[in-house]
Amino acid sequence: MRHSESMRPGRCHATSRSATIAASLLLALGLAAIAPQAESSGTPSPPKQEPPPKPEAAPAAQAPDSAALDAEAKALRAQAEEAYAKGYAEAEEAKALQKAGKEKDAKKKFGKALGRFHNIVESYPGYYEAWNMLGFCARKTGDLKRAFDAYQKCLAINPEYEEAHEYLGEAHVMAGDLAKAKEQLAWLKTRNSKEAEELEEAIAKAEAATPATPKK
Repeated sequence: MRHSESMRPGRCHATSRSATIAASLLLALGLAAIAPQAESSGTPSPPKQEPPPKPEAAPAAQAPDSAALDAEAKALRAQAEEAYAKGYAEAEEAKALQKAGKEKDAKKKFGKALGRFHNIVESYPGYYEAWNMLGFCARKTGDLKRAFDAYQKCLAINPEYEEAHEYLGEAHVMAGDLAKAKEQLAWLKTRNSKEAEELEEAIAKAEAATPATPKK
């Protein structure tokens, strides 16, 4: 009896130890199972953002189309020539009115033509014939300052334009500067220009109308 009683405590101790080991194993297994769930139930990390796309390079500037530029220049010249023809016709009408003694009507018509030539040189400044006619109409309306300016612009573009030299000479006659008018006449004569005859006549008329200076 004593021997068997002495063995009971040892058996109980072994049983208790086994139970402890088993509980530890169960706890470890439980924690291992819970860990993935905890990770999966946690706050998700923000998705990875792609960098913004790089802006596309601006296309290289294309050289202007020479054919298109030529077509545009021709169209502009055609418009200027059409306006010039209308202005020239108005100036001729004004000259006829002036010859008929209708000064008031003539000046009005010259003014209309003047505005047309002004518009031409504004859009097509290289049109030297239009500058010349602008000066002619300005002179006929009495605006000599504007006439001189227009003739100079015309001759700056085409220094050999004979009609502008003749008109410039007539402007000098109107201004009473016969010396400068004769300079233009001399220029025309060196080129055997038909325009010289008209200017020479204008100078002669001005000299005939000017009273002779008495000699001292």
